Amino acid sequence: MSIMSLLLVAGCSSDGGTSVPPEMSPSPSVAVPRTQAALKPATDCTRSTEKLPTESETDGVQLTVRTDPSRTSLLMKNTGSLSVVVIPDPNFTTRLVAAPHANPKDPASRAALIAVNNSGAKVADIPPYVPQTQVVTLPPKWALCALTDNVKESASVRYLQDRQSSAEYFVTKALADQLLTTNSSARTQPTLVRCAKSTLGVLKTHPEMSDIELYVEILSSRSACRTGYKALLRGDANATEQLEATVIGRLGGAPRLLANSRLYSVTTRP
Repeated sequence: MSIMSLLLVAGCSSDGGTSVPPEMSPSPSVAVPRTQAALKPATDCTRSTEKLPTESETDGVQLTVRTDPSRTSLLMKNTGSLSVVVIPDPNFTTRLVAAPHANPKDPASRAALIAVNNSGAKVADIPPYVPQTQVVTLPPKWALCALTDNVKESASVRYLQDRQSSAEYFVTKALADQLLTTNSSARTQPTLVRCAKSTLGVLKTHPEMSDIELYVEILSSRSACRTGYKALLRGDANATEQLEATVIGRLGGAPRLLANSRLYSVTTRP
């Protein structure tokens, strides 16, 4: 909290050596507190500039966290290498909303996240009573805003590191970077959703595969993902092979996928 300002009220001094009756004596100086405007709950995270300790409870996760003077907002940005899934606190005093000012603006990142959000994935470790609108996937470089409507309640969320959404985002982002150079977002989006679903299918069917084996399988001729992007390339075999080589090269350098973590809590409380 900021230190409250003090207004000093000075008393009048008497003439030098002149006796002043007690009832005319100057009043002592007193401190009168200045009225301080009451804090109000934040309505978004645009004023969340007070940096809190970075959250990094598990491998692959680094979350930069900021709040506002009321501590009713929590701006969380994923500055780590793997995706996390975020939900409200157990008592649902906090709600999750978008933080557009803190998110990537490039079409490929946006298209990749849309594909992940529309793949139909279910995170097993999320309690079933949490509404789907309050289950937010946060890939690397993405942010969200958590708000509480009561100044007596500090903003608070829970998160876990999620393997399947990390894999989905790596695949769809690598494909989007290539496909959006020659296709519109509207034409590309169905293929990216199909590839996100293919990623989930391969993860479920081949849980023992290494990361690069998974990615090769997702882009194989047996995959619905390949059928989708090949159609966008008008069946051009050379263009298809070139895209696959580029995407596999990108995915080969992607962060290593890890098993899901347990749920961790983050709060603006000191």
